[in-house]
Amino acid sequence: MTKQDPATKEKKYVSKKCPECYEYIALEARACPSCKVRVGKVDQHGMAQQLTNWRAYIICIALWLFLAFYVKWAFF
Repeated sequence: MTKQDPATKEKKYVSKKCPECYEYIALEARACPSCKVRVGKVDQHGMAQQLTNWRAYIICIALWLFLAFYVKWAFF
């Protein structure tokens, strides 16, 4: 069994599938034209990898910190 480098693995696919809406998109696409989700490179099954939405994590942490400070200010 021979190992393939990542460049040839990606070249054997003509398109990739969006992980959200399962629409076929071009290999060079950075976002799905149908659902506007950011997508990454193609995996071994032909699906596009879904990129991590770091902005949502940062907003969530900021809101939890705001809630903790508000509770401390309001009740203690």
